[in-house]
Parts: sequence; structure tokens; C-alpha cells
Amino acid sequence: MKLQFNPNQEFQLNAINNVVDLFDGIGEYHVKWNFSSEVTPNLPEDEDLDDDFLLENLQFVQEEFDMQMDARDTPTMKIGTSPSLEKERGLMLEGVSNDFHEYPSFSVEMETGTGKTYVYLRTIYELNKKYGFSKFIIVVPSVAIYQGVKKSWEITQDHFKTIYGNDFFALRPYDSSRIQEVKTFATAKNVEVLLITLAAFNSVTNNLYKPTDKLPGKFLPYEYIQKTRPIVIMDEPQNMNSAKSKDAIRTLKPLFSLRYSATHKETPNLVYRLTPVEAFRENLVKRIQVVGVEQRELGGKIPLSLKKVSGKGKSAKATLATYTEKNGVQKIEEVILKTGQDLYDKTHLKEHQGLVVENIGSAKEEEFVTFQDGTHLTMLGGDGISRPEIFRYQIKETIAQHITHQKKVQKQGIKVVSLFFIDKVANYVGDGENAGIIKKIFDEEFRINRDSLELFKDKSPEEVQASYFASYKKRGVTHFLDADEATNNDQRKAQKEQFELIMKKKEELLSFDNDVCFIFAHSALKEGWDNPNVFQICTLNQTVSITKKRQEIGRGLRLAVNQKGERIHDDQVNILTVIANESYESFANTLQQEYIENEGDAPPKPKPKRAPAKRQDKFYTSSEFKDFWTKLTLKSKYTINVDSDKLLAEIKEKFKDKKNNTFPVPKVVISKGNFVITTFTFKIKSFEDDNKALISIVKEDTRGNKNNLGGNLFDGGLEISEGDDLEKILKEPKLRGFKVNTIEPNKSNPDIEFKNGFKVSKFKAEIYTVSDNRDVKAKDSQTGSQTFPVFNVIDKLEQATSLTKDTCFKILKAVPHDEQGKLFRNPEGFTNKLIEITKNALAIHVAENIEFETSKESMQHDVEELFPKKINYVQTEIVDSEKHGLYDKSQKDSEVEDHFVTAKLEGDDKVQFFFKFPSKYKIDFPKIIGNYNPDWGVIRNDKEGIKVQLVRETKGTADVEKLRFVHEINKVKVAHKHFTALGIDYDVIKGDEPTWYIKKILKQEQDKIL
Repeated sequence: MKLQFNPNQEFQLNAINNVVDLFDGIGEYHVKWNFSSEVTPNLPEDEDLDDDFLLENLQFVQEEFDMQMDARDTPTMKIGTSPSLEKERGLMLEGVSNDFHEYPSFSVEMETGTGKTYVYLRTIYELNKKYGFSKFIIVVPSVAIYQGVKKSWEITQDHFKTIYGNDFFALRPYDSSRIQEVKTFATAKNVEVLLITLAAFNSVTNNLYKPTDKLPGKFLPYEYIQKTRPIVIMDEPQNMNSAKSKDAIRTLKPLFSLRYSATHKETPNLVYRLTPVEAFRENLVKRIQVVGVEQRELGGKIPLSLKKVSGKGKSAKATLATYTEKNGVQKIEEVILKTGQDLYDKTHLKEHQGLVVENIGSAKEEEFVTFQDGTHLTMLGGDGISRPEIFRYQIKETIAQHITHQKKVQKQGIKVVSLFFIDKVANYVGDGENAGIIKKIFDEEFRINRDSLELFKDKSPEEVQASYFASYKKRGVTHFLDADEATNNDQRKAQKEQFELIMKKKEELLSFDNDVCFIFAHSALKEGWDNPNVFQICTLNQTVSITKKRQEIGRGLRLAVNQKGERIHDDQVNILTVIANESYESFANTLQQEYIENEGDAPPKPKPKRAPAKRQDKFYTSSEFKDFWTKLTLKSKYTINVDSDKLLAEIKEKFKDKKNNTFPVPKVVISKGNFVITTFTFKIKSFEDDNKALISIVKEDTRGNKNNLGGNLFDGGLEISEGDDLEKILKEPKLRGFKVNTIEPNKSNPDIEFKNGFKVSKFKAEIYTVSDNRDVKAKDSQTGSQTFPVFNVIDKLEQATSLTKDTCFKILKAVPHDEQGKLFRNPEGFTNKLIEITKNALAIHVAENIEFETSKESMQHDVEELFPKKINYVQTEIVDSEKHGLYDKSQKDSEVEDHFVTAKLEGDDKVQFFFKFPSKYKIDFPKIIGNYNPDWGVIRNDKEGIKVQLVRETKGTADVEKLRFVHEINKVKVAHKHFTALGIDYDVIKGDEPTWYIKKILKQEQDKIL
């Protein structure tokens, strides 16, 4: 099979012409051959490209491109005009040369799968045709890309000959063992293209910098390159961004460089942009469909996994992977927590409310993190997930999708290929019970499903699959590479051989003559390799990195080809299905984040406006405050009387509560949906007055749908005022969080700011991008009856609760008989639930049986540090409290607190003063209860005029038993006993009671009276 190339694709020609036009006006330069000219340079040594000339051409190219984008109404593609010419400046590689060199770089940004390599190869031909440039160096960051470029050159040569009609172009893949070819590159009169990896010249120890008998003459190898004044083409420059890498490239003494990438981190002198969104919208790449496969426990728990623990003691940190939510969007992310921090503050998921870190550390060489509700995580698990079960569902789904799509495209002569990214090679190769689990599952599932497709009926699993893992033998033992990068010569040689094999078979995979259509890879196919007929990508690895996720998907984005090698432009054919080991929503939202970043710089999020609260010293210096604070900082001693028999009875009672205390059985949830990106372009049309504005909002998605929101915007626009909620006004759920915060027409750069931090200025349109999750369908099924080895549950329960081993054994025995079998199906999930039930019961038992007595010892609190003269609060989180507040402004955490301060504390003349307890003020309660930070301290005159010291907790309900979380109830009950021992009036209030200052009698006190 021979791949066919279309020479007339407008977007590729635009990218080529924009680079070529940068040098318009310099004329054509050809070196006149003579006996004395040993090296053939791109420009004579005494000639340079003028900076002003280049800047003028650059600005012209950029302005022309942006005008075209405006005409097409594609603002996401605009690149802006450079105010100056950016140049790469600095010294060369240390130990090689102390010379200084500078050169301009020009950036081309193109989405993966749209022909980036084709574009820069053809740009070489055009630069030679128009200006006579003849010395080019393609620098790549990895062996994989090196082999990919080499293959691209081979398969495009006949195509380029039909366009340019000559044979004077040579690609010279650099090999340090054939160093003499560097001189051939430098002296040849034809067009020479040197292909080289960065690793081949980024160290003073590289052969390129050493004298050698293979290269006689007065120059070292690298000096021959320098003399050519080469044009350096950088493929994936974001991977060559270190200081050392930049020094190495400067050592080549480029005339200029051209940077080509889909995921630039820097874009100096940007001359062309093709964004991912535009590539999808114009059907230049396959559309993406996502099948999410995730395992969740019953009972609504969100899986948590511990990635690592760093530091010790108070400085210990735990890195967890779990779901997070922002503006209603869920995705898997890594979060870092310290002791005392609430997971909910990081993830904003209601399922995580109350998950406060109790302890981080290691025991018996096992790293762990425990939460106050009893959740216990280790590096081995704790979320009840069975990875082989996930593998099976993903592989089964991939085979099913493969068969369905092959039937669909068979008549068009298209062979379907599926690509699996595995987590480690040992899960595919090797013998033994646990080795090769992925291959075993694939073989089983293929045999079950092969009769569904005529092509597969007589095939064995071995005939239809191939694996690409770099390997080498050492002392007769085969070693496979799990790492992305090789670290020694054996590994580098193995990688090179593997990449060569992959590239040789690239076209073979497209033919029906080759049975292989399921490819398994680890890191070999991350970049540099792609196949137009990859229609399924199954991620059996855990990819949290956004960039890596996008690189993996890039292997299957190219448009499909038929048996003649012709591209197929049919959006019903060109669908890439990603089978991910997470939910559809999480995968899509994480992927979308990377695509958003490639739409250009996101508008900077404004810092929240702050207002200073000033301390009112008339209250702070009063004897009443000093007396109150002295009492509040007294430590109280406590004793706990644990009745083991009673506690065991209470735990048994909890086991009967099937609704809240069912032991988890894992289930697999499969969600499926099309990955569609929607963009909203915001423009300010005019300001009506200080509080009103007219805006236009254009909604467009990657399926080609486009409409104006808010009526006919050409007749004025959508009128908005401060406080307006666009989600409600436009009935557009994707605009959640777009509530108008401020409209400021009188600034030098007038703007509108929304509550979510999004800001639009008068002089610049802004774009908001979001993925479309509306057509997602989900199904779930219980996993098989597979059992797993069980660890020492008693030890884990003892460690988590500090109860005796004997008591822990009795608790385990008390688990209902119909629940006990779940221990073997889900050891981690079962144990976590057992710890949770036990700790909840223990905490309730402690709260009921703890007794306090006063102490003369004080807590170590610096009152000046806790109550400084001035505090800067976020403006939206404060309420005026000048009348009675210790500060003239007080922090509010809810609307309940806003009402309490305004209507009760400020509106009650019997209140002398009040304050919000600083967050650093913590009362040490037993570990099972957790430290406590109350809400409000108040001094109020009673009806006899006696000053009463009050501590009030505003919870939105006055009924302690109705608080949402058990640990809150426990803390409040213990706090009541603590403050009673100190002689301070403590109560939990709703916040709107007329007599909030009169303490209720708690139920347990009422029972004692009765």
C-alpha cells in the first residue's frame, strides 16, 4: 500500500506560505561553486537577515492571517501582532564554546493529526525554491519522533517529486558512528537535511564535539555544521525547553529556527495557528467518542487512591487521585492534603464533605492517610477497586467497538486497527498467576466475540495481535522497558530497534493482507507514530497528565485511508473511540482543559477584591474582653470512660442499619458519549450606564453548529445588569457561574467581570470553552465473583481505632453473616467500611461518656497574632459590624451568618461586643472527635444588666441531632461539656431565633432532670 497525499489542502498551504513570506524580499541566493569553497552555507558569512526587515514581514504575515480569521469569524485562531522580534540569545554549550549567539525563532502551531511533519518538509522545498536555502537541520526530542520523521520523508518523496520535479534533496539521518557524513552535509551543493535527536548533541561528551580520524580537515564535526549557517526545524520544541537544550541548539549557530508543535509552551513570533477546536470543527481530524469504564463502590462513595506520602510529622503531605468538581464539571485530578485539611475544600464534591485528614504517615513501612470518618488509604488501595475487572470491561468494550466499526466501513475498503496503552509490560508478557493478565483477558474475550465478525472467524488471538515493547537481553535474560526514556546504551539500542520495526510495519497494518489489527504498547507509541486507521484507543494505564492523555489520543486522530491509500472524508467513518479507565465526564473534562489552553492564553483570573477590617480597640482593650479571652484559653482536662460491652452492642446496632452501613461490593459503571467542544465568544458592544451593558455571545461547537444567544445581536445585543445570571437568562446550562459581578465602564480598559472570575474587556473579545456532556449514556453492572487475598483486618482496625486486639476481633465476628463474604470480594472496601462504622460508633460513645474538669493551664495562643489590628477579607465574604464587632467588618461563611450578624448581633443593643473566632484558635479534643473551632464569641447584658459570656455555633438548625454529619454532632456535644466546665454559656443555634442568647437544654440534660 502507498499512502496518497493531497497537495492542495488550504490549511497546510497557509502554514507553508506564512513561513515562506517571512523572507519575502531577500531574493534568491545560490552559492557559486569554486575549488576554494569547502562549505556551502545558506547565506554568506558576511550577510545577515536584518531584524527590522524580519519584523516588518512578520507583522504583515500576522495581520494578514488575523484578517482572514476575522473574515471567517474564527477568533480562536487569531495570533495577534508581535510588537518586536523575539530572538533566542545566549552562550553555547559549556565546555564546547564560550561564544555568544542569537537568532530569531518562528512558531507554527498545528493540531496533532493534521500533517505537521508534511508541512515542514514541504516548507523546506519551498524555502529552497524561492530563496535557494539548502542546509536544514531537523531536531527532534526522542528516538520515536526521529524514526517517525524518517518514515515520513520516505513516503512523501514521490509526492514531492511530482510537485517540484527534482532529485536534489537528501535526508541524512545523523549517526555518531558515521560522523564523516557531517562533512558531506556541509559541503554538498544539493539540498541537505540533517535529522538528529537532541541527545546526540546536548553534551560535551557527544561525538559531534570530538576530533576523529574519520573526519580529516581543520574543522571539528560541529564546526562544519556551524559554517553552513543552518535553518533549524524543531519538532515538538516544548520537549527541548531546558537551559541546556537551548545552549545546545545555539551551538549549531542557526540562521533562524522554525518551531512546529501541537502543544507549545512558548510561541515566539507565532506565524500560524490551527487549534484543536478548529481542526475538529473543519473535520480535519477524527471526531472523538469516549467510553468511560470506572469501578465504584455501592453506597455512593467516590473512589480515592493514595499516590504518595512526602514529609514527616506536621509537615507530612498526602497526594491523592480522585474526582474534583469546578463549576459543575467533574474530572480526575491529583490533590495534596495536610493533616487537618478537608478534602471537600479541594474537590468541592458533596460526597467528600466531612472528609478531614486525621493522620498522614507510615506504619510497618506502609504509607497511609486516615480521615476522621474512618476512611483509611494505603498505596495498595483502600477504594475497593479491582484492576483486573476494569481491564476486562475495557478490553471487552474495545473488541465490541472494533467489530462494530469494521462492519460499518468494510465496504469502503477500510481496515480497522485498535491500540491498547498498557500500564506496565509485565501485565502483558511473562508467566505466573499475575503476569500477563492483560494478554490473558484479551485472548479470552477475543475467543468469545470473534464469531461476530467474518474476518475473525478462523483467527486465533495470537494472529490478530502484536505488541511493541522495547526489550534487550542481558546475561541470557530478556528485559523489557517500562520507562518512557532509555537510560543506558542497551536500552537506547533496544528502543531504536523497536521504533524501526514499528515504522517498517506502519503501512502493512493498513492492509487486509495483514491479520494484525490489535496493537499493544507501553510508551513506544506515545509520539512519533500514528496510524490513520486507528479507530479505538484503550487506555489500560492511569493517565493523569493532561498532555500525555492528549499525546495518546493523537495516535489515532488522522483521517482514515482505504486499501488504495486514499484519505476518506466521511464524518461517519472518521470516529475515534477512546475506552478510558475513568468516567466519560472526567476524561472529557480533563482532555478539554488541554484543548482550552491551546486556544490561546486564557484571560487572567482577577484576584478577589479585598476590604480591610479594622480592630476596634475600645472593645479589644476592655477588661471584659481580657477576662473572656483568659477563660477561653484555659485548657480543660477530660476523662473518657469506655464501656467495651456497651460499645460492642452499639456497633452491632449499627450493623442493622442496612441503608447507611452496607459493606461495599464493587460495580463497574460504563458511560459513553461523543466528545464535543463548545465555545462561547463574548464581546462588549456598548455600556448603557454604570450598571448596564450590551454584549454579544456567539455559541459554536465542533460539530459545526453555530448560533447567537440572546436574540438578534446585530440589533443591539443582550442587555445585562449587575447580578444577572446568564445561565438562567439564556437557559444555557454550560454558562453556569456566569453571574455578572461588576460592570465598570469608567476604567481605562472598561470591562465586565463574572462571579466565576471570567472577565471581558471593551477592546478584546474573550472565549469560554467547555465540553458537551449532554448525550452521555451510562450503564452499570456488578463485577464478577472474583475473590482476592485478605490481609490482617484485625491489625488495620486496631491501628485505626486504638481499641484492643480482643475488642477488634469481637467487632469483626459481629459483622452479619450475610455481609462477611464481601470481605473476600473487596478486602479494602470491606475493611474501610468496618473501620468507618467502628470509628463512628466509638466517636459517639466518647462524646456521650467524656467528662471535663477545669485546669489552670493555658493554651499557647498569641492574642495579638490571632486578633491583629487589620485583616484583609475577601469583599464578598464580609458583613459590616461597626456597632458591636471587635472588628468594624466581620467574616461570614454563609447567608445564615450574614443574617445573624446584621439582625441579631448588630441589631441588639444589649450586645456589648462580639467576634468571630480566628481559624487558628483550636480546642484539643480527643483524636476520635477532632480539634474544634467555634463560630462566635459574644458579651451580652442580660435583663438584670449582668454581662454574660456566650459562645454560639451557627449551624442553620437548632436541633443538634439534625446536623448533617455525625462528627459534627459529636463535636458539638463535646464542646458543650468543655465550655460548661469553663463556666461559659454555649449553644448551637439556627441564627434567626428571637432568643438566640437563651441556652436550650440539651436532650441528655433533660433526661438527667427527668
